[in-house]
Amino acid sequence: MAPILLSQWMKEKRNPWMIIMFIGLSILATLMFGGSVDSKIKIDIFTEDGAVEKSEAKWIELLNQNDTFEFRIQDEQAARKKVREGRADLAVKLVSDDYRIIAAMDNPYVQLADQHLRTVYEREQQLRAAAANVQDEAKFREHVYAYMEKPPLRLQSEPQGGGELVRHDMGLQLLFGFSLFLVMFTVGFKVNTITKDKTSGVWNRLILSPVRKTEMYMGHLLYSSLIGVLQIIIVLLIFRYGFGFDLGDHYGLLLLVIVIYILTIVALSMLFVGLLQSPEQFGTLFPSIIPILPLISGVYMPPGTITNPILLGIAEAIPLTHAMKALTGIAVYGYGIADLWIPISKLLLIGVLCMGIGINLMERRHV
Repeated sequence: MAPILLSQWMKEKRNPWMIIMFIGLSILATLMFGGSVDSKIKIDIFTEDGAVEKSEAKWIELLNQNDTFEFRIQDEQAARKKVREGRADLAVKLVSDDYRIIAAMDNPYVQLADQHLRTVYEREQQLRAAAANVQDEAKFREHVYAYMEKPPLRLQSEPQGGGELVRHDMGLQLLFGFSLFLVMFTVGFKVNTITKDKTSGVWNRLILSPVRKTEMYMGHLLYSSLIGVLQIIIVLLIFRYGFGFDLGDHYGLLLLVIVIYILTIVALSMLFVGLLQSPEQFGTLFPSIIPILPLISGVYMPPGTITNPILLGIAEAIPLTHAMKALTGIAVYGYGIADLWIPISKLLLIGVLCMGIGINLMERRHV
């Protein structure tokens, strides 16, 4: 097995650009998509005559007192053009003590924005109606705001098991998602070297050498696993110490899940290698199928977004689904080993099935 590992390492040493490329893509994709997840949604707002009066400026100030939306003054024609061309989800037109939403199609952002606008307008109208019968409106507003800082009743949310309610970190989810997704390409193309060796005749020459067939398989698969684990660890270390991402405190559990996931991806790649007839077929179909898996697994979307039972059933057969659940659970929610046995068991089951079927198909075809 050692000669196989050494030969693969010498090939990697001469041409390491594939691993470097996928590490760079993992970092770039996370920074591009994960960096803007927690930023505010920008919405263009304009008035009927194009001028911003004092009362309208007051409305804009009130609307911007939130953590989700950022309302900015824009020319009416430019705002409408953005919506019409699909470059903006919506725009808002201010009228006398009211608003109008301009949107090309209904989407969740339109509903959220409408809810926020309605809340702000209704609250302000109530304050104005209540302040109509007082002499000093400014003092009345100060009294109301001070009262709302310490209301008699507070609504407090807690998890089912008690404790502090943890906010889901979408940026961290995308970091894990892109890292696990792109490492599938690295591992898949490394496992595909077995097919290349069999096609070129190198595999037959190795069989005649003192190296046993089991050691040949183990050498290729172990090297693919080590490269995959190393790639993910490098990416996570860069984001942990270079960009300050909080990965939690259970690094041992993170490493355990990563290793099991990589072994499962190695087994999945063996299944592809066993099903396909040549390295060229693998190079064509594998990169075409793999990008679909994160979409079905919901990697790019907040938890609970996918509700279709068929898609949820298909996602159960994808290793990425269970690895993402385990890693985000460890880093965000502080999962322990007792909380991880279900996703780990599913990963191991998928890995055993794929490896058994894949090697069986390869040996039958070779015979």
